[in-house]
Amino acid sequence: MKKILILIIMTGMLLAAGCTSTSPNSGSPAATPAPPVPATFPVPADALPMNGHAIHTTPNTTFETWVDSFETGAADEKGVRQLTIYVAAKNTGTGPLRMVWFSKLTDLNGNTYGGIGISHGGNGARSDWIKPNTTEAARDYINIYSDSALATLSKGAVLDVYFMEKPSDTTPVSLIPDYHTSWIIDPGTIH
Repeated sequence: MKKILILIIMTGMLLAAGCTSTSPNSGSPAATPAPPVPATFPVPADALPMNGHAIHTTPNTTFETWVDSFETGAADEKGVRQLTIYVAAKNTGTGPLRMVWFSKLTDLNGNTYGGIGISHGGNGARSDWIKPNTTEAARDYINIYSDSALATLSKGAVLDVYFMEKPSDTTPVSLIPDYHTSWIIDPGTIH
């Protein structure tokens, strides 16, 4: 009885695993296709939807950020494309604000593009002085080195933006973020 039960369980497991069977008419095996392997999509728990707004409070003021737009440039002679990322920052406080920010995209497979010290040729996006109740969308970009990478990003991504304040002309840009926001980029946005 125990052997019969084990045989039934093993047969069920083989059928559930998508085993190969022989067709009586052709004599050749007919494979059952395996289900697709799900992509790894590392979404941070606090990620905002693509149209979401984040509010950050600084020692001197407050600011609100959101994803403004994406633009994909033409491939150069080596096949490299610049993917431009515009993130808007609105000064919602009472004092002036100037910032630098770095963008990082993570695709469905966990591959990352850009980041701190990498995006915009290592310089990041740089705002001018943003006066109270004023919005600025600064340009950042990352390099995309293949059409397949761009195709994967077009299926959706996570955009992480790391913000650093730059309170004066003489203050060097810190590579330690003061603020961070993540957005889930909808499929079809990047193309």
